[in-house]
Amino acid sequence: MEIGRAKGTKAKMEPYVLILVLALVFGYLGVNMGVPNMFNTLMNTGYRLLVDTVFYLMGITVLTGAFGRLLVEFGVIRLLETMLRPLMRPLYNLPGVAALGAVMTFVSDNPAIISLSKDARFSSYFRKYQLISLTNFGTAFGMGLVVVVFMMGRGFGTAALVGLIGSVVGSIVSTRLMQRLVSKARPELVEEMAGDTPEEINEAEQNHSEEERTLFLRFLNSLLDGGKMGVELGMQIIPGVLIISTFVMMLTFGPSADGNYTGAAYEGVKLLPLVADKISFIFEWLFGFQSSELVSFPITALGAVGAALGLVPRLQAEGLIDGNAIAVFSAMGMCWSGYLSTHTAMLDSLGYRELTSKAIVSHTLGGLAAGVFAHWCYVGVMAVASLLGGTALWTTPADVMCNKRPMGNTAELCCKSEGKYSLSAWYDNNTQTTFDFSVDAKTGRIKVDNAYKSERGYYYVMINDKAKGNEASYAVFYPADDYSYFKGDETGGQMYIWVFFYNSIGHEMYAGYYRVGWGNQSVPEKTDPDEGWD
Repeated sequence: MEIGRAKGTKAKMEPYVLILVLALVFGYLGVNMGVPNMFNTLMNTGYRLLVDTVFYLMGITVLTGAFGRLLVEFGVIRLLETMLRPLMRPLYNLPGVAALGAVMTFVSDNPAIISLSKDARFSSYFRKYQLISLTNFGTAFGMGLVVVVFMMGRGFGTAALVGLIGSVVGSIVSTRLMQRLVSKARPELVEEMAGDTPEEINEAEQNHSEEERTLFLRFLNSLLDGGKMGVELGMQIIPGVLIISTFVMMLTFGPSADGNYTGAAYEGVKLLPLVADKISFIFEWLFGFQSSELVSFPITALGAVGAALGLVPRLQAEGLIDGNAIAVFSAMGMCWSGYLSTHTAMLDSLGYRELTSKAIVSHTLGGLAAGVFAHWCYVGVMAVASLLGGTALWTTPADVMCNKRPMGNTAELCCKSEGKYSLSAWYDNNTQTTFDFSVDAKTGRIKVDNAYKSERGYYYVMINDKAKGNEASYAVFYPADDYSYFKGDETGGQMYIWVFFYNSIGHEMYAGYYRVGWGNQSVPEKTDPDEGWD
């Protein structure tokens, strides 16, 4: 009777709680942005995400779906499982066949592990506590292939692979911790087998028609069937990207470039960065995040990794992302990959719903471990790469100026290798500002290396993510055609490149040629693109 009354009271309270939450969220947005602008930004952001991000992700899911199905059809998945099988027991305390679950979720998504766990032949290899831990093991690789391909497509191949290693570490932590918690809560499950002896292989799977046995038709059917699965997966991520990403973006980004709200896409109130700034030292030490806006990715990945990927292009366009951030994003995105919903569904299907909280706690810690490992692993990889790259060929102080504005310091120009350079302390004596660039030997044109490059050829370089007021926050380099040039050697030389400077709200402060002179050469006087080289 008491339980019934408690449930009735809870049911009566739910509508009021929901109304209160919605009023607080939309009230906060409306007060800051204006109600018309708030709704316009909601719609415009959702539309831009659909056109710019969802269709791109769907293209990836279709291609990777076809590729994954091809691997299954021709036995490559089984080969990978055989190769990975020796690692399962020492790393995860799981039978070798569990490798199949990791590979399948990597090339598809989390639901693959749910269907495998219900397969009698597959589950017969596991003790019950091990089968339950598949909830954590399988979801640590969900949409992994999509995440890696997406990040590589943004120009961060090495970072994406480091993130993959990080997700493996996170999966070990999550799986082992889940097994420990389950064995303590339900010790009887440690010895009980999850199923009987393996069942006979379904006769329908063996009796392919003669047409399907032909190599060409098997190849064609696997591509088309896999592509169809990719379309379904692409459709499934649409709600997460449009709903979750839209709200996260509105809580992450600020107003338009002039500081006003216009109802355009990607405007917001910067609430998440404001909160994250209070504990930014934690994120900086654990994950190496140099900007508080970056916390939006792992928060979104809790619910849907597809939605989290939708944040990347905008964060990259703002100049907030570097290789370290991509490594951490990849690791936490794969490891978490929307586990909050998957864990509930899987444990419910296995009949162990009461263990859901343990699975969520274990996987939360596993995802954090994945991010921390990815950060420090990336730092180590970059340090080793720097050592292997050898010492710099030469280093020299350089005078810098932007049009008629002295930059207030002497930068340091370093020639790391033939055609590869680095300019440190290049903005107003800030030793944290460095940009790496390459020089075309024939044309002298400059290509910025450590920056996001937009489709229009602009390079975004962070100056100070904590800038306030009219302080410079980031720069946008435009090295196309006559807008950049480099000539010189250790004895002296000159370079210039066109650059725009922006404050923290995206307002353009000034623009012009960033000019450098060193050695026996003075700062060049170039101020107009139509002028020749001085």
